[in-house]
Amino acid sequence: MKLYERLSNEFDFNIMYSQRGQLTLAHTDATVRAFRQRAEVNKHFGGRTELIDRQAVGELVPSLNLDPAGLPILAGLWHLDGATARHDAVAWGYAKGATQRGVELHQLTEVTGVDVEAGRVTGVQTNRGKVSCGCVVQAVSGLSAEVSKMAGFPLPIVAYPLQAMVTQPVKPFLDPHVSSSALHCYVHQTSRGEIVIGGGSDPYPLYGTRSTLELKEGLIASAVEMFPFMSEMRLMRQWAGITDMTSDYSPIMGLSPVENYYLDAGWGTWGFKATPICGVTMAELVASGGKVPDLIAPFSLDRFDAFRQVNEMGATAASH
Repeated sequence: MKLYERLSNEFDFNIMYSQRGQLTLAHTDATVRAFRQRAEVNKHFGGRTELIDRQAVGELVPSLNLDPAGLPILAGLWHLDGATARHDAVAWGYAKGATQRGVELHQLTEVTGVDVEAGRVTGVQTNRGKVSCGCVVQAVSGLSAEVSKMAGFPLPIVAYPLQAMVTQPVKPFLDPHVSSSALHCYVHQTSRGEIVIGGGSDPYPLYGTRSTLELKEGLIASAVEMFPFMSEMRLMRQWAGITDMTSDYSPIMGLSPVENYYLDAGWGTWGFKATPICGVTMAELVASGGKVPDLIAPFSLDRFDAFRQVNEMGATAASH
């Protein structure tokens, strides 16, 4: 969070960072108990998180449906530091900072192959020619498993589409980010008044990026359950992206079977949150010639062979 708070100043570019808090709804007694435990864990590590009761939830989000005839809302996990930033703006900011430091960015350039000699990476083949190099960082999100095959080794990653949608802009009514793991849905309002609706990834592996009617109907039903008046709103657009999921819901970072070929993959649906610290740790890895920083050591590729998985499903599943 501290890294994100500084990005706009570091880039001299507005990433539209907005710290408005995150509220996760609890609909069962079991969820309330789990949220109480999570709040204490977050506090232990410095997070400003607390379990709030039903009345406090209603005061925080007056437009939320608290009718007992619907899905009951018993409590909420309130994370005061929850924030959003515009994804494109963060990418543009990093691009601006990189070019100012002498980095060459080649748009519309597709990687078609990876050259490996004697177990060491020597170059990358593209649709515009070869780029010779002594080091490669693979950070390609949903295509992680396909690109690693070009370097000669598989990754324990499965690709799933992730869809989201946005409504017409309306007057401000929702300050925090609201999500429900039971409904598999999150809702938040942008600075332009649009309502962003999203949830979990599609239930089947696929590299397609077309939106589907089934998921649209499910997400809208969940959003209307939380905010009934949204049934009168017009949906403006819907989109999908490809996510790279590991079996333990944790990323793969660090070394690979190919010398000087470094991995930053397997971030699934939640990788955007870790963008700044990923950049810091991967830069340390490259600058040190392959010395893995302690922070990312548990996320090595060989953890799957050694049965040292880092189970993060409880923290990342459902509403990312």
